[in-house]
Amino acid sequence: MGTTQSSVSTPADDVLSYLPVSSVVEFRKGEVIYGPEPPPSNLYLTVAGKVKLSQMTDDGDEVLLEIIRTDELFGQSSFLAGSHRSERAVAMEPTRVMLWPIATVEDLVMKRPRLAVALLQILAERTLDFARRIESFSVDNVEKRLARSLLRFAERLGSKGEDGSVRMMAFTHEMLSRHVGTSREVVTQYMNQFRKRGYLRYSRQEIVLYRDALASMMQTTPAAAQATATAGAEPDENWS
Repeated sequence: MGTTQSSVSTPADDVLSYLPVSSVVEFRKGEVIYGPEPPPSNLYLTVAGKVKLSQMTDDGDEVLLEIIRTDELFGQSSFLAGSHRSERAVAMEPTRVMLWPIATVEDLVMKRPRLAVALLQILAERTLDFARRIESFSVDNVEKRLARSLLRFAERLGSKGEDGSVRMMAFTHEMLSRHVGTSREVVTQYMNQFRKRGYLRYSRQEIVLYRDALASMMQTTPAAAQATATAGAEPDENWS
C-alpha cells in the first residue's frame, strides 16, 4: 500500500487504513483507465505514475479536471450508479493502480463508518478546489487563470530547486487550454509572455517555474496585466 510524502495524516491516509490490499493493474502511457464508455466501476488508488482526470462535454470537448498523483484516490463517480457520467481517466505515463470494486467499498462503508467520513473529507476538499476554480473563471482574466493553474500544478507536482524555482512535468499548451478554458493559441501567447518576463522556462521535457515572481504578477491590476500581456506578443512554439 502506498504512503504519502507528508508525515501529517490526510483523508487519503484515513481511507487507506480502512481498505484492504487489493489487486493492482498496470496501464501504458495514454491508455484509458475508464470512461465515459465504459464508465468507472471501481475506486482507484494511484500506486505509481500519474493519471489525467477529464470531463467530456456533450459535443466531445475535453475539460481537464485534475492530475492525480501517486497515493491519491480517484473514481469516486463510481458511486453514482445509473446517472449520466462523462468522466475519463487516462494514464499520463506508465502507471499502476490498485482498485476496489465499488460494491466492495459500499459494503466496507456499512461496516466501517469512519471510511465513509474519510471519503467525504476527500470529496469536500475537491469540491472546495472546484469552487475556487469556478470563482477564478468569474473574476480572473485568462492570464491570471493560467498563472493560478501553473502555481497550483507546481505546488502539487513540482520539486523545489536551490534557486527558488520549481520543476514540474511538461504540460502541452493544448492540455493547459483545457484546464484554463481557452484556446491553445491564447495559452501559447501567454506562455510566451511569461517566459519573456522571466516567470518560467519550458520545453518538451519540463516546466521550470519561478513561483514568487509569478505570484507577484498576480497582484497587479487587471488593466496593467492586460497591457503587459498584449504588448509585443509574437508567435511561439505550441507543441501538442
